Amino acid sequence: MKLLRIFAFTFALLALSLGSAYAQKNFVKDADLAYKNKQYYNAVELYKKALPKVKKKEEKARCTFMVAECYRYIYDNKQSESWYNKAIKAKYPDPKAHLYRAEALKKSDRYDEAIVEFNAYKAAVPSDPKGENGVKSSEIAQKWKDNPTRHKIENMAQINGKEADFSPYWEDKKHLALVFTSKREGSAGGSTIDTKTGALFSDIFETKVDKNGKWSAPSPVAGTINTSANEGTSWVNAKGDHMFFTRCGKNKKQVITCAIYMAVKKGNSWEPEDKPITFSLDSADKWNFRHPTLTADEQVMVFSSDLNTGDRENSDLFISQFDKKSKTWGKPVNLGPNINTPGKEGFPYLHEDGSLYYSSDGLLGMGGLDIYKAEKKSKDKWEWQNPTNLKYPMNSAKDDFGIIFDGKKDKGYFSSDREGTKGMDDLWSFILPPLEFSLDGTVADCKNKVPLQNVAVRMTGSDGSSIEERTDKAGYYKFKLNPNVSYVIMVFADKTASTFAQGYFNLPEGEKGKMTTVGEDASKVFKKDFCLAPFEKEIRFPEVQYDLGKATLRPESKDSLNYLVNLLTDNPTLVIELAAHTDSRGSDAANLTLSQARAKSCYDYLVEEKKMNPARIVPKGYGEKQLKFSDKEIAALKTEQEREAMHQKNRRTVIRVLKTDFVDPNAPKTDRAIIVPKVLGTQETYGDDKGADVEGTEGSGADTPKTDAPKTDAPKTDAPKTTTPPPATAPKDKKPK
Repeated sequence: MKLLRIFAFTFALLALSLGSAYAQKNFVKDADLAYKNKQYYNAVELYKKALPKVKKKEEKARCTFMVAECYRYIYDNKQSESWYNKAIKAKYPDPKAHLYRAEALKKSDRYDEAIVEFNAYKAAVPSDPKGENGVKSSEIAQKWKDNPTRHKIENMAQINGKEADFSPYWEDKKHLALVFTSKREGSAGGSTIDTKTGALFSDIFETKVDKNGKWSAPSPVAGTINTSANEGTSWVNAKGDHMFFTRCGKNKKQVITCAIYMAVKKGNSWEPEDKPITFSLDSADKWNFRHPTLTADEQVMVFSSDLNTGDRENSDLFISQFDKKSKTWGKPVNLGPNINTPGKEGFPYLHEDGSLYYSSDGLLGMGGLDIYKAEKKSKDKWEWQNPTNLKYPMNSAKDDFGIIFDGKKDKGYFSSDREGTKGMDDLWSFILPPLEFSLDGTVADCKNKVPLQNVAVRMTGSDGSSIEERTDKAGYYKFKLNPNVSYVIMVFADKTASTFAQGYFNLPEGEKGKMTTVGEDASKVFKKDFCLAPFEKEIRFPEVQYDLGKATLRPESKDSLNYLVNLLTDNPTLVIELAAHTDSRGSDAANLTLSQARAKSCYDYLVEEKKMNPARIVPKGYGEKQLKFSDKEIAALKTEQEREAMHQKNRRTVIRVLKTDFVDPNAPKTDRAIIVPKVLGTQETYGDDKGADVEGTEGSGADTPKTDAPKTDAPKTDAPKTTTPPPATAPKDKKPK
């Protein structure tokens, strides 16, 4: 009996050992088989059950890596990153553990850590560009995130559920109804779990805008289109009676493949054709065909497939054209390296402008699938090139895909599992607010610093636009600007007056405001303030120099007189007096003659050489009649240097405004009506002048020869017998200035 008990005990231990070994062997084997059959959700649990029993370090590291792989394929980024890290620590030899962990870190918005892992992979496999590209894309992704585009993104919380909702498309031409893919409860698959993803099977749902402008609660589309398989990613024509959609189920060899079907709407029900589109291929069920999008006439289809890619986990975009005679779709044509990469391309969308939008994880991007836009090469060929990333916030570190636009408007919807997602994937809306540019500022008195009302501010654009506004009491003006236009701003005094001055000069040509919205990718408010110079009793300009006791202009004096050329050009309605003054030394007669000759020299230069209208310039010599500083004031100064400086201030050539209503009948017409301000009277009394000296040194004038009065081609003056002009009559409500 004792022997029997010992034997039984030994047999039990042996059976237990054999059973354990058998169970361990089956867990690993079953896990590998489930993985091979793409039953990733089941495979994860099997690998986890096997791991505690695995003794060999190499096999344990492999199983750990396989768990990470399963999580990658069911899009559980957090778990995949964690298990790849465990595989690396377990010294799993394949460098791809570093690559895939780097991609998982990148999808988690942890770009700095991702760069470390990409560099580790790059060091291990320098021949594979994925390492270097990963580093570059991580760096550029951070830059895009730091400098977002103007797009506004919003989660469609009214529609999204706890599971995956993705791939929206318009169900009617008015864009008041959407169809989309959803794994929510209520699908035709019931509560059956998809062994690949661990989620419910997907169906096509619809939602409509109600009378309050809100989306209705989603419901499965009516008809027999939804089955126990996975249905989704659809395209509907503008009439709303044809749908092309994706259905994924088991083929004859029990391998899950996806195919594209067509459905017709009968009444309110969608009824699919019995067989999928084969694209004129034999054994089409060997490959996956997904994500159809068509041209408006339904003659061209772009879709995603692993056809002849050599990698069933990756896919390219293909194009097929419909043969009207045979009523079949032609053999797929790969869109080529301008679009496709060694990675995944999918979820295409043909925009009304002919451009192609799609998602890819094989180009430099922010992480996972990013949305790209490719321009059509030519109008008559279905070829695209130069894909560009839509950047942040349209793209994120996670998967972004399935974009559609509301016609030609810069708004629409797309899918993403980004931060803030309610379920596995959510539908998101986007809109690109229009660029808004404006210009505002004030116009003030340059000298007295007070705001000027009723100033005309004119804005001319490179797009041919021309707008004029008047300043308000605060001197304020404002314009709206257009994108991609350069502007020139001019300011015209016109009727402007203030308590400090009876008139103002227009803004000089050289002080025009210039600004551009060209290249501006964000809304902006431009600021530009201006000031206008007031009419003063004596308006000084750059120094005019003469030789001692002479009226001949020195070469450098002509440069000074060009100031007047510009002034008269900028203010075409002005008539000015060009007044020359001497100091008190020398005889009155000699000084008067010299000053008139000098005024005439300036006049001759402006009229004869610069071709200014003679009717706009009145030369006037005042001699020593209008001294700024009297002999008594000068004699009271202590030093000769101070006294000579005051004589210098008395020797001056200045201008003053006589009239502001001049109209040249021979002048070319302009597109701007000239608004004429009130006429100003001449003034005799001169107040304090804080301007700079305007005339070079000159002698007492005693040895200066006489000069004749201006010729008949100039305005008549009474020089050299000129006397001080009478004072102007001031307005009744104002004192003379």
